Amino acid sequence: MNPPDIKAAHADLPIDVNPPTTGEIRMGIRQMKSGKAARHDNIPAEALESHKEVTTNVLHVLFRKI
Repeated sequence: MNPPDIKAAHADLPIDVNPPTTGEIRMGIRQMKSGKAARHDNIPAEALESHKEVTTNVLHVLFRKI
């Protein structure tokens, strides 16, 4: 059996390690599906969507600290 001719992956992958912008966070909140069961964090999408600006600002501060 001949080994497959697999080329090595590029070592430099362009990965953005900056925290998400408030616009990206808002978009993520908008894209969450309402009416679904809460995930492991027990926070339903409706709770995050009910106060979008507050949620966005709190998450933005949190993500900048991570």
